[in-house]
Amino acid sequence: MGQIFRKSLTTRHFDLDWNRHVTSRTYEKFGYDARCEALKELGYSIEHMLNNGITFSPNSSYVRFLNQQFVNSEILVETEVFTLPNLSLLWKQSMVGNDGKRACEIESISTLHQNGSTLIINSIPKIQNNIQHQFSIHPKPIQQNTIEHRYYIPYSDMNCFWILPADSIWKIFEEGRFLFFKEIVDLDLIKETDSTTFFMGGEIQIFQEPMPGSQIKILSWIESFEKIRFYFRQDLIDEQGNLLASMKDEQLFVSLSNSRPKRAPSAFFDKIERFIE
Repeated sequence: MGQIFRKSLTTRHFDLDWNRHVTSRTYEKFGYDARCEALKELGYSIEHMLNNGITFSPNSSYVRFLNQQFVNSEILVETEVFTLPNLSLLWKQSMVGNDGKRACEIESISTLHQNGSTLIINSIPKIQNNIQHQFSIHPKPIQQNTIEHRYYIPYSDMNCFWILPADSIWKIFEEGRFLFFKEIVDLDLIKETDSTTFFMGGEIQIFQEPMPGSQIKILSWIESFEKIRFYFRQDLIDEQGNLLASMKDEQLFVSLSNSRPKRAPSAFFDKIERFIE
């Protein structure tokens, strides 16, 4: 058990998504802010890092959403950090709502770089046991039917380190999810069937940092499908075909009117069947 850093943050109206609760990217932004505060307490403030040529780069994220939050929810972010054998940092974060219930858990890996080398903070304890999430992401299968969309990464999404923070990469995958369902399912089906899906959690692995100002491709498909849920897959590739990042997320079917789980509409399955592995 390492030191626990705590910070409280409050959700605002602009944090709500189209399902009227706090968007997934808000939790990652809260997590990022808390990670930066922990680094500051360890002697590595944003100002110190920028003045000394240190960058703070995301590598992977594993997230679980446990309890919906709405506007003006005070979220307590509890953060622990460990040094991995490859010298990257493992962050374990729990976000607790006003009612004392966990709203979200994020486990992420990031790296501090300085002059082309990985920076070590000696005061961060080394990981002592296997408490790290084991990713189940695999590359796009050969012959797998996918939907492909082109996406331009705006410069305005980069942060003070001149790279894409994790929430900007989450945004690309969120856009890819909308593009897939708009093209294949038709978003009007949501109202017609009183059915939507909730993002329950997922994995993101970054193999090569997507570059602001570049054109990439988003490949989307379904890994598996169950009665009330499915697992959605996406790969980001550059124009040379190099794999940049992958995501696997769990989507739960719920009623649009009462937010309760329900079986997938048959019309939905009929439309996406050919994209299932």
